[in-house]
Amino acid sequence: MKLKETWSAFKHRQIFLIVLSLLIFSPLLFMNIRQVHDWGDDFAQYLAQADNLIHGREMAATGYIYNPEYPSLGPAAYPPGFPLLIAPLVGIFGNEVKPYNYFTGIILIFTALLAVIYLRRFTGWPAALAVAAALYYNPYVIGLKTEIMADIPFSLLFIAFVLLVQTDSKQWNTGVSVLIGLLAGVAIAVKSIGIVLPVSIVVFSLRELYISLKKGTAFRQALIELKNPAIAVVLALVLSFGMKFVFIRGAGGGGYLNIFDISMISEAVAFNIYVYSEVIRNFFINADSPLFWIGFPLGAMVLAFFVTGFIKSIFSKPEIADWVCLLYITVLLIYPYHNSGFRFFLPLAPIILAYSLKSAHEHGSFRVVASVATGAGVIILITYLKIIPGYVIPEKEEPDGPYAAHVASAFSQIGRVTTEESRIVFIKPRALARFTGRSSMSADPRSTAAEVFEQLQPLQPTHYLLYTGLSDPALEHYLMTNRDEIRMVWRDEFFRLFTKIE
Repeated sequence: MKLKETWSAFKHRQIFLIVLSLLIFSPLLFMNIRQVHDWGDDFAQYLAQADNLIHGREMAATGYIYNPEYPSLGPAAYPPGFPLLIAPLVGIFGNEVKPYNYFTGIILIFTALLAVIYLRRFTGWPAALAVAAALYYNPYVIGLKTEIMADIPFSLLFIAFVLLVQTDSKQWNTGVSVLIGLLAGVAIAVKSIGIVLPVSIVVFSLRELYISLKKGTAFRQALIELKNPAIAVVLALVLSFGMKFVFIRGAGGGGYLNIFDISMISEAVAFNIYVYSEVIRNFFINADSPLFWIGFPLGAMVLAFFVTGFIKSIFSKPEIADWVCLLYITVLLIYPYHNSGFRFFLPLAPIILAYSLKSAHEHGSFRVVASVATGAGVIILITYLKIIPGYVIPEKEEPDGPYAAHVASAFSQIGRVTTEESRIVFIKPRALARFTGRSSMSADPRSTAAEVFEQLQPLQPTHYLLYTGLSDPALEHYLMTNRDEIRMVWRDEFFRLFTKIE
């Protein structure tokens, strides 16, 4: 009877926390709803891939021509997971931005809810709510919500996976293993870095196997104990690679591995340690608040406690979540692209805060740390008060991008003066391809004129487009150097379209 009463009390507390969390985070749904999108043209490729799926075309046939000498712009095709998620919206709303903002808002609310449930383990529910609110009401996160990107859906899958693998793997039943495998497989299909999820299970299981054998457990028995983790890993890999084979087998290369340069890894690691340390340290600083200075010591404390807590966990008895964190951070440190700010750290953010709280517990009682964490979360939320109203009231200014009136008009004209066989060089090729229906590519903007020629010659461009709102010094220099071989075929106040002289 006592056990039944305890379970009933727990269940009611859990339901109370879920309802309270949904009430606290539901305003995120209505914040920063935009009608337009900026020039970051990843979204255009996601829309194009989803549109291809709806109409039975090859998902990778987006019109974006991949330049192997400029891999950091983006792969020939993104993983199929996010296009699959937004395909129903693309079928109904097409290029409209607003519905995707609401969709991302719903995903963000449930991400915050799972983060609260996860953090509660380390600090109690009041502090978990305050800390999670400080994280997900951060102006950066609310700004990211307007982007039609895979990061927030991936964050939801990531924290759901971490929550499930907290239990002892020996206690997983087949159902739990299947669910973990499904989450990991879909996560890989949404963002390639999701591969760290099943790999973390493998690393953890190998360590457990070694420990079992060292204790004298029979090899066969030790393997039997790893049956359920094996089910999760196999399912994750089969699902993710199966989806890739089915949906983007026509991508023709151009994956993320092309960005890595083995000879530059040490330099990349050194620079990324600095960049990401600053990203974490400055995340809670809101320059628009008179209390902006509060973010400096709090950010420094989060970083310091995270590093110490993480190192201690890894060198004591690491769980699957510890291996996830280690593998994820390792990939980020060797990844040469480091201009995404906190975006790459968003899935890991609740885990970073959990390590900070665990480390802080060593210097104070659970109650003291929970009280300090609650107070810090509330203070950070106060620093957001000045800027958050701006996310509720739609901005009157129209940001520059493919939805701006002058750009949309120009793209319409470019569609008329070119043919379906045209191949246009433009600094934002995926946006151009999506909104004009013309194939497009880009040279590396840091290239010399000779390098631009070497990059573009195999891609066989027919036209070159310049826009006053976006600097493309490499293409401008190339066109000036080869002015006798090109002619202008169309222009307006903002755009100039050139073609080769036959």
